[in-house]
Amino acid sequence: MKVPSRAAARLSLWAGAGDGGLRDAGLLALCVTVAGLLSIARGQDANWDLQNYHFYNPWAYLQGRLYTWDIAAAQLQTYHNPLPDIPFYLMVNADWRPRTIAFVLAIPAGVAAFFLVKLLPLLFRDLPLRDRHAASVVAAIVGLTSAMAIGVLGTTMNEWPGTALTIAALWLIVRAVVRGGTAPLSAKVLFGAGLLCGLATGAKLTFGIFALGLCAGILLRDPWNRLRGSIREAFIFGVAVLAGTVITAGPWMWALWTHFGNPVFPYANVWIKSPWWGNYPVLERNYGPHTLWEWLEFPFRLAAPPEFFVAEVKYTDARMAALYMAALIAGIAWLVRRFARRAGATADPSFVVSGSSATWRLVGVFWLFSFIVWTAQFSIYRYIVPLELLSGALLVSILLRVFRRAAAWPAVLVISAVLVAYTQPPDWWHTKFRRQWFDIKVPVVEPDALVLLTTDEPMAYVLPYFPRDARFLGAKNNINDPERDTLIEKEIERTIRAHRGPLYSLAYPEGRGTAVLKAHALTQSSGPCGEIRTNMRISPIELCRLVRLADHAEMPGAAGGQATPASR
Repeated sequence: MKVPSRAAARLSLWAGAGDGGLRDAGLLALCVTVAGLLSIARGQDANWDLQNYHFYNPWAYLQGRLYTWDIAAAQLQTYHNPLPDIPFYLMVNADWRPRTIAFVLAIPAGVAAFFLVKLLPLLFRDLPLRDRHAASVVAAIVGLTSAMAIGVLGTTMNEWPGTALTIAALWLIVRAVVRGGTAPLSAKVLFGAGLLCGLATGAKLTFGIFALGLCAGILLRDPWNRLRGSIREAFIFGVAVLAGTVITAGPWMWALWTHFGNPVFPYANVWIKSPWWGNYPVLERNYGPHTLWEWLEFPFRLAAPPEFFVAEVKYTDARMAALYMAALIAGIAWLVRRFARRAGATADPSFVVSGSSATWRLVGVFWLFSFIVWTAQFSIYRYIVPLELLSGALLVSILLRVFRRAAAWPAVLVISAVLVAYTQPPDWWHTKFRRQWFDIKVPVVEPDALVLLTTDEPMAYVLPYFPRDARFLGAKNNINDPERDTLIEKEIERTIRAHRGPLYSLAYPEGRGTAVLKAHALTQSSGPCGEIRTNMRISPIELCRLVRLADHAEMPGAAGGQATPASR
């Protein structure tokens, strides 16, 4: 069977071993353009987290109100690092066209694709030229068309920026191993790769699993011959990871420590014991496997899981199941061949061998270690886009080692085609493009207002459109409610008691949150409630004037009107 096509060969050569600046610039431009156009084709992002905190957090941070002026207005996620979301907020606040914003949000995906395409020929470098081209192209297609890679494209979920940094770090290490063989990795390469992983980790802490995975890969890439040198390399890499984490997370962690006595507030409070939160976990791991049998079958269940098993929405993607099955078959085949060699059989030359063992050991350890830590810690599927991108490379490599030469490429092409055709990416809500990203109409709100968010739906995206002097309290959400004995709740109670200006409540859907108001000795006034109408899914949001239960004077309801973000 003839593989690959001439076009595929040219693409592989274009991306391959050379470091030509013009060629790389052209490849990068191509990857970014394709990613941006696909992002626009998917529509405007309107995911739950965007409505909850991806717009509110950077606004509140830049206004200096994110810590104790507003309290838990964006729920638990109020206390996530706002740094990755600042570009999105600035684009929306500058009134960029939504299609332009969607394109820009996809740029990190293009960068990640660029480094993946650069990485693959290095992994398959020991194959004959024709096979190398085919393996690189097929692996890239399988990896880049995975469900989560497409599902989070052009969204504010910030999976692609960290993925781009992680794949770039892996490329740096693999390129150095290819050039130097078993020679020690230079401190420059180790520090550069570690710094990239650290920047990703600091921006979004879930990417720390890949820093650990790559550190394990460096440590175990040649454990029998140079363990002492590998320990030194892993140490340098780890120091660089810490440095990168400090750059992107240091200011935010210092602010959390200053205000709450916990640099990762409210996480890890079981050990840190900030009075603002209880001495118990913020979130339990409800997703993923919990028993030994569930762990063993877990990769198979990732193919088409129900909602809230590893994602809030449905998707189909059999890459992990196929890779798991291929690895099991490869393990059996390895045992059979090993016993055959002991029995005196000679090595069978009819198999395609894909790359040197040291390089694949590094990548394999990185992948497997990251996957195990992810499963134990999160089991949230969209967090492992870097592993999805590499799934094609690992699958192609295993199949080339398992099947005899005559059957290897037909098997690779058929299995890859089936995987791509079977894939259905998830959708965390999209909406149609309009002239502005947000179309929000807020009723007239009196000066010096205190606004209570009384339900746990994502409503904070409308808060920047209130008057600048309004203050917002998360009275009932996934981190706070009147029954909690934390300093957050006590501060909310104190703020409500001390406030002398007008009081309002926000609720979605309408009519919700009365029990929360009663717990704070509040009730809705007798006047009609207003509505905040938006182009997002969480709309309309009910805005009601409140009075204290002890008061007898009724206050007027809200009237219609339109507002713009207070920062404009």
